[in-house]
Amino acid sequence: MLIQLLAMILMVGVGFGLRRVGFLGPQDQQTLGKLLTHLAIPAVIIKALATATITADLIALPLSALGVVLGLTLIAGLGVTLLGWERSRAGALIASFASFEGGAIGYPLMLMAKGEEGLSRFVLFDLAQAVYLLTVIYALSAWFGQGQVTPRRLAQNLIQTPFFWAIMAGLALNLLGERSLLLLPLLQIPAAGFLLLVLLLLGMTFRVDCSGLPLYGGLALAKITCGLGLGWLASRLLGLQGLEQTVVLLGAALPPSLLTILFCQEHHLDTRFTVGFISMAVPLYLTMITLYAVL
Repeated sequence: MLIQLLAMILMVGVGFGLRRVGFLGPQDQQTLGKLLTHLAIPAVIIKALATATITADLIALPLSALGVVLGLTLIAGLGVTLLGWERSRAGALIASFASFEGGAIGYPLMLMAKGEEGLSRFVLFDLAQAVYLLTVIYALSAWFGQGQVTPRRLAQNLIQTPFFWAIMAGLALNLLGERSLLLLPLLQIPAAGFLLLVLLLLGMTFRVDCSGLPLYGGLALAKITCGLGLGWLASRLLGLQGLEQTVVLLGAALPPSLLTILFCQEHHLDTRFTVGFISMAVPLYLTMITLYAVL
């Protein structure tokens, strides 16, 4: 796994370098993002869920994720209260601190470390977080930006997200016992480009802000630590062991979701802060995972 992690980090560096030299620009970043969101990630999700063995006791995975994000939201809310930050930065912190990036980081890590079975477990874990992100965190972002949000808008966020429909399709195929000889090879084609697209996009997203390193570094370390603690607590309370416990611990410590950048832009929150926070949290998380693999 160590060699695979190092290869991942190197490819992220390639994406960062290509953006820095101007070979890939904002338009390319949008194109890669669309291909990833609408094609590669849905294919990976459907394939993983359609071929997985899913039992009733696995409901503990989304329940543990829900407990983690609720805990992170409370911690972030307490933090901004104590810090006394202005609304734009306070909203950006809560939105980013309470979320985690499953699709761009959690999926490839679980796929490399635990294969299709581990990925299918992680998709179930990520389900609750994704719904929470697109509803509660989106609503909090709008509130801090003093915008309006309606139940209809929240429903649209879910309905318009390919991730949501991919999970529904994967679960439906699994329930029906479909193992189409044509469908799975078709899904394998876009899924094969998943790792390349996601790693390049991560590298292009990074922004280096040396003046904010102490702040971003401290927040990134706090998020990872709090996430691990909450993940451990959830796994203990729900009696998770083995692969399921690994999924919860790795998932709970993930850096903030990239979607929170879009939320901050839409609601006029402190987008620069969110980008800086994520840019520090991603390499810190990958470094800690690499050290864990070495030890």
